Amino acid sequence: MDDIEGLPFWQLRFDKDGNSDAGRERFISDELRASSISDLLVFCHGWNNDFPIAKDLYQKFFSLVPPLLVGRIKPQRKVGLLGIFWPSMRWPDEPIPDFAAVSPVPDLGAGEGGSASSFELPLFPAPPPPGTETKRVVLEAFPGSNPADVDELIHLMMTRPDNAASLRRSHAIIASLAASSTPDLLPGDGEGAGQVPAMAEPGRDPAEVYTAFQQALEDSGIETSEAAGAAGLDRTITGLWHGGQEVLRQVTYWQMKKRAGIIGANGLGPFIRRLNAAFPDLGVNLIGHSFGARAVSFSLRALPVGGSTGVRSVTLLQGAFSHFAFAEALPFDPGRSGLLKDMQSKVDGPIIACHSRYDSAVGTFYPLASLAAGQDAADFTNPLFRWQAIGHDGHQPSAQLLSLRQGGQAYAIEGVTLGNIDASSIVRHGSPPSGAHSDIFHEELAWIPLCAGGLVTA
Repeated sequence: MDDIEGLPFWQLRFDKDGNSDAGRERFISDELRASSISDLLVFCHGWNNDFPIAKDLYQKFFSLVPPLLVGRIKPQRKVGLLGIFWPSMRWPDEPIPDFAAVSPVPDLGAGEGGSASSFELPLFPAPPPPGTETKRVVLEAFPGSNPADVDELIHLMMTRPDNAASLRRSHAIIASLAASSTPDLLPGDGEGAGQVPAMAEPGRDPAEVYTAFQQALEDSGIETSEAAGAAGLDRTITGLWHGGQEVLRQVTYWQMKKRAGIIGANGLGPFIRRLNAAFPDLGVNLIGHSFGARAVSFSLRALPVGGSTGVRSVTLLQGAFSHFAFAEALPFDPGRSGLLKDMQSKVDGPIIACHSRYDSAVGTFYPLASLAAGQDAADFTNPLFRWQAIGHDGHQPSAQLLSLRQGGQAYAIEGVTLGNIDASSIVRHGSPPSGAHSDIFHEELAWIPLCAGGLVTA
């Protein structure tokens, strides 16, 4: 057993199919029994995290907890920490997340001084063309793919030929990757995206798809030198490869989204069920970041209906899955519900979604992947809304609104089932294209699961 700032810390790994090490589980159970832990904080990382990065994430987030417990933890309560590791991956052309970004993301809706036009967006260089390491990541993400096709795709992305035929070929390979991907347990989470994102549907015009992503890169502050001008203006084919490279990244993340659901439903959920059988008085508080938020949410599907499951609360930090997942009825199709409808009944306390408008990963790029042909992402009716993630604006179409509190300040959580907390005031640092997606290391966020799980008094 390790410890983080004096609190016991365990690690549990799952493979891509949700299988865990039975010996490791027995070890954790033995340690729990010996340590008399009453409450366990369980954190699941998201995309772009390999093992060392995920471990650093847990160290940094959980180190915020002990100071919040001093003088506030309820009598007879003893807290333990568990970090979940699953085979996500880091995209090679991105810098290693340090989870401590200091650059504020500009508010393009209001501007830093109250006017969007008065704020000049800082520019960042476009990612370099992919190489051998990107090929490895793509092959690992899509084990059923044709290696020769992946070789060809990476070569096209590297050389960026100035002809439409090469664009069409690259998109055809991306479409084949998406088609070969692991079937999703619950495709679309309720919004109707399906097994293959619209960006990777066969027959889509690659110029249209790549232009949309190139424009999104530009809007987020990444300079693709060939892309000056507003959406809809002619662009050079060479410049469109920047958008194509982002499409490849996003289709790989889409595969990680599917995997997160499998990890949750087939791995984490059954583990929690076994934990509850062995320790019926143990309180489990689930925390998930990005696709890890999808994993912890999907774990609820494996828990029994009726009686306590041991899960006291769920805290979703910048969740990368549909904001309609828990919806009773979908606003665009009232006869259908979100695919996690009623899962909150398996939680003794609330499922709280923390969201930020500065998270462009879930506010722009995640929904853009599902935008159907012919829809304009710049349309004032905001067609992206149907596809946006819970980390952008919380549970939709409705949830109880809670104001973000400082550590030590009480939340009125009693009776809340689904809650939304706008964390934009603190979750607003990062760089494009993800924006503030990883800006989660704040005392205010660590305070939420402690309150939601009833561990502390304010």
